[in-house]
Amino acid sequence: MDFAAPVASPTTRDELVRRAVSVATGTPSRALPGLQLSRDSRQMLDASERRARRLAARRGQFAEAAALDFFGAALAGLSANGELPAADARAAVAQAAAALGVEPEAAAFAVYRRSLAGTESASLPPGRAIELIVSLLRELAPLSDVSLWSLDEDGELVCVAAAGEGAHGRRLREAARAALDGAVSISSSVQAVLVERWDRPHAVLVARTRPAFSARSVDYLDEAAAALSPVLERDALFARGSDRERELTADGERRLVRLGFDLHDGPLQELVAFAEDLRLARSQMSGLLADDLQERVRGRFDDLEARLISLDRGLRDVVGSVRSTTVLELPLETVLQRELDGIDIATELTIDGDVSSLTSSQKIVVFRVVQASLANVRSHSRATRVAVSVRSTSRFITITVADNGCGFDVEETFENVRLASRYGLAGVTERAQLLGGNVEIESGPEGGTTVRATLPHWCPATKTATPLYAVVM
Repeated sequence: MDFAAPVASPTTRDELVRRAVSVATGTPSRALPGLQLSRDSRQMLDASERRARRLAARRGQFAEAAALDFFGAALAGLSANGELPAADARAAVAQAAAALGVEPEAAAFAVYRRSLAGTESASLPPGRAIELIVSLLRELAPLSDVSLWSLDEDGELVCVAAAGEGAHGRRLREAARAALDGAVSISSSVQAVLVERWDRPHAVLVARTRPAFSARSVDYLDEAAAALSPVLERDALFARGSDRERELTADGERRLVRLGFDLHDGPLQELVAFAEDLRLARSQMSGLLADDLQERVRGRFDDLEARLISLDRGLRDVVGSVRSTTVLELPLETVLQRELDGIDIATELTIDGDVSSLTSSQKIVVFRVVQASLANVRSHSRATRVAVSVRSTSRFITITVADNGCGFDVEETFENVRLASRYGLAGVTERAQLLGGNVEIESGPEGGTTVRATLPHWCPATKTATPLYAVVM
């Protein structure tokens, strides 16, 4: 296999090689000047290098293996963050192998195994993790085309992920269909390996290879199939949880909408009638009281009317807040900005990353986190400034609401909330947990409160596939 690929993204690639060589030789490494990497990627590179240096210190003369360990972890992390295209992987490994004095094919296999063994695939959404495994397989293995196939709910063959111009071609499709039907395909140019999910064949990985590399290709495919199995299992678990979460979220939203209608048609109408009765009583009392009492009674009626107006406004705010349909109809940034515009203090909204791909349930949770946090800011914090940020990465969605208010004792307040009933941030926490996320609140009597919610950025890799019971060797 020819590893002499055209030079691409040399700055990032050279940085990887420099760090790998420094690990192997035990010398300090310094980042290349002008290197443009995200904070997540820089932290990942530093953590991978520290681990590799510890490994090199223990292994002594096997420091090259530690350097390749670093390279595999870094390659997977950068590819997952979109900062090193998979197409550059082959040239990156060739450059590292030459610098370390390692045979390129051996280096490629070691790097690919390490890239699969890291936490990158486990922390990515299943669909993105599958794409990463397949794309790196195509670049590092002696393969020209690779694709992963499964069956949809109707038993139709679907391509889950593919890499290479001919990955959707007829020969690979036929090989996938044959393997899923339980037929043994014997070919020196097309390889097929079943991928299990919970010990049952669920999908098939097919690849086009040259006859001279067929044995080596099977080793790569076996490694990839072993890595894909837990990803597909995680995808199925997320799908089941998502179905349940959608049911619970839909039921909760229906209840909220029903509550809004009930408030509008019941208590709000009663308040309107009560206000009219109060005005009538006021006019009737004015003619019955002595002059020295009229001013005092008028003031008392003014107080009652003010309280009624405040109660009416509060109930109408509740009616408006329980409607979540606008969250799904409008861009998320627009909806959140409207919430911020509704409070009378300085506000700031920051959207980092793509939030257009969020599911309906995720959008509702993001909205509810911000809404509940702002309600606390408005009612209790005495803050003069609040900042809301939503950050979307390939792995997580993070929502942060920070104010400069008076703060509170988080543990004591939440305990009181639980003893009373589950509203506000306590209810939002439960919503986030239904999506596999979490909510953290940092506050204290000295002032300032930060609410931080994190959700996994998940979307299904495929439709639920029909289980396969045929075992193909």
